[in-house]
Amino acid sequence: MRHSAWWMGAVLLGVVACAFQPDFSRYPTCDDQGACPGGWTCLAPEKVCLPDCGERGPCPIEVPSGTDGGGSDAGPDGGDPDAGPMQLVLVPDGPGRGLETETYAHRFQASGGTPPYAFSVTAGETPPGLTLGSEGILSGKPTTAGDFRFTVEVVDQSVTPQRSTQEFSVHIRPLLRLAGPGVLTFFETGKDYKDQLSATGGKSPYRYELVSGSVLPSGFVLREDGLVYGKASEDTSTPPFDVRVTDSDEPPQTAIRRIQLTSTTCSSSQVCIKTTALPDARVGSPYTYTVQTNPTSVNWEVVDPSKLPPGITLNTNTGVLSGQPTQARPDAPYEFTLSASTGLLGPATRTITLKMTVF
Repeated sequence: MRHSAWWMGAVLLGVVACAFQPDFSRYPTCDDQGACPGGWTCLAPEKVCLPDCGERGPCPIEVPSGTDGGGSDAGPDGGDPDAGPMQLVLVPDGPGRGLETETYAHRFQASGGTPPYAFSVTAGETPPGLTLGSEGILSGKPTTAGDFRFTVEVVDQSVTPQRSTQEFSVHIRPLLRLAGPGVLTFFETGKDYKDQLSATGGKSPYRYELVSGSVLPSGFVLREDGLVYGKASEDTSTPPFDVRVTDSDEPPQTAIRRIQLTSTTCSSSQVCIKTTALPDARVGSPYTYTVQTNPTSVNWEVVDPSKLPPGITLNTNTGVLSGQPTQARPDAPYEFTLSASTGLLGPATRTITLKMTVF
């Protein structure tokens, strides 16, 4: 048979070979005995009949990729000039995950048809902060975390334009922040102490640790869950210290914040508010923090409730601020005044103005 001679010739560089598309589905199949009609030879591994040189027309010289072989009259796919463009397909390689507020870019790809291509979103919603350009690049800085689904359409430049659409999804991870508070509750010498650090965004649970070189005041410990506790034997403070929080995502995120912890002296004859700063909050995430006083049992009141962040309320019996913030104000913290009283007159009532940043 001529099959062996044809196959040996096809694998030798620089010899004359027939040019045909790698998609063998366009060729007839060999019969059970491996035979083909006249002018064709069976390619056994693929079980398809391929045209013989000479009997099916002239064979062009094989040209290395990237050079001009003079085939100006060839079709877009290098084959029959009358065959027209191949079918336009939107490559299903979807965009990867992004991170809230961080620069993001992904290029969608298409094959077949007649370039150049024009891309657009026809349904759904891209992550806020990201836009899809007509060249197929989805880019920007996502402002909102979550899962977003949208449909991309690509159109080519054929005489009769081809179109291809596919649905994609993008997951934007919430940015991890060490919420604080940046200034922990004051401690009193010789008295048990505790305050809680918190984080927002990322993926819980979180792990807290002191950054190398940072130290807490003598007698205090930072637990991995963010609890700062202990008892000071003397009225001493240390410089601010740095705390690192790591989330449980893969890959993990980390965030560092400088924290201050100092002492105070509270008189037994008056209300002493030991909290001077609040942790940051995140829109849609549960928030809870206890404003601490001495004595611990006081009556609380918000001087002007309209000043509280939307979604946050104060428990007037316990001093717990809690809820889920509904409106972000990262550059202009909410500022409100609380009043604590033991029910006595005069110095037994104290007020404090606190600020809460909501991302």
